Amino acid sequence: MKRALIITGLLVSSAVFAQAQPMMPTPAERAARLKERLALTEEQTKKVEEIFQKSQEKTRERMAELREDREAMRALMMEQTQATDKGIEKVLNEEQRKKYEELKKERRQRRRGGQ
Repeated sequence: MKRALIITGLLVSSAVFAQAQPMMPTPAERAARLKERLALTEEQTKKVEEIFQKSQEKTRERMAELREDREAMRALMMEQTQATDKGIEKVLNEEQRKKYEELKKERRQRRRGGQ
């Protein structure tokens, strides 16, 4: 009986922990979110998804090389974020760029804990 309770407790805590870990959204999910927030066309959405996909692939390749160097990983992430932002901005019209700038400001505030 005791063993069954312990096993049940471990399973429940494992499930809770697994749900608490945020998963990185796929490039398609990220593009869909931007489509909704910025009113992107289907063509723009496809281009944005491609940008996210290429960025994700490049980041994964480089992260494998930099596993032990946290500072280099941080620099890589900042560099990739800037490159991705520039690529996306090229796809957007003027009104969408303004909205995207606001989204980037929100993103920076969330990172700093200033929600």
